[in-house]
Amino acid sequence: TLTQRLVTHAFMSHKVGLGAEHLGLHGAICVLLRWNTVVPHDTITWVPYVLPDAEASAQKEDLILWPPLVVIHNISMSNNNPVVKVVAIEGIEAFLRCKGFVGGKIKVCLGKPADQSIMVVKFLGTFTLLGMAERLHQYFAENNRERIEFERKTYNGKSNDKWEAGIQGDEVEQLPYGCVGVAEDLDRLDFHTKKYSVVKRKKEIQDLANAPVKLDDR
Repeated sequence: TLTQRLVTHAFMSHKVGLGAEHLGLHGAICVLLRWNTVVPHDTITWVPYVLPDAEASAQKEDLILWPPLVVIHNISMSNNNPVVKVVAIEGIEAFLRCKGFVGGKIKVCLGKPADQSIMVVKFLGTFTLLGMAERLHQYFAENNRERIEFERKTYNGKSNDKWEAGIQGDEVEQLPYGCVGVAEDLDRLDFHTKKYSVVKRKKEIQDLANAPVKLDDR
């Protein structure tokens, strides 16, 4: 196919000065089409390999947006839901404080579209704040509010589940789903956030954070 020829060209091209761009294009398309991005160094001719669901999902989740952020979906505002429950930025901020996510290094803003159906929790680009973003992601996951569940609910046109938010005591609210932002979330960001976001491999960031400190032998 045309797409496969494009990906093959991106991987096999040796044009000087464009190596990183070509490999980046190769990786991005492979993730989109659920093809394996890992290619042995001695590969002569690249051939696509379709990954199982679990591996394809893990590969997608590895391409995170940097500085780290969490994308929040207000599922009650979907077109299929007759009862709209708007969660304002102030509500998200109150929820974050309740769960211990506080400090001037976190900012909540509207995503795209700017109708409060998508909101973004932005963190500074540090290892510590990446860990905090992942803790928030884990909280959503533990309450069945992660990306896979969101996609399943919106695909089925159902959005009636309730979630213990902790915003106002024990009050149960129609509240969002959330996940650490990955490459496919770029179009859900406002112009300013998108402009200053880049795609990085989470594994490479974690490897850098865990690398031993090199001491000067002099």
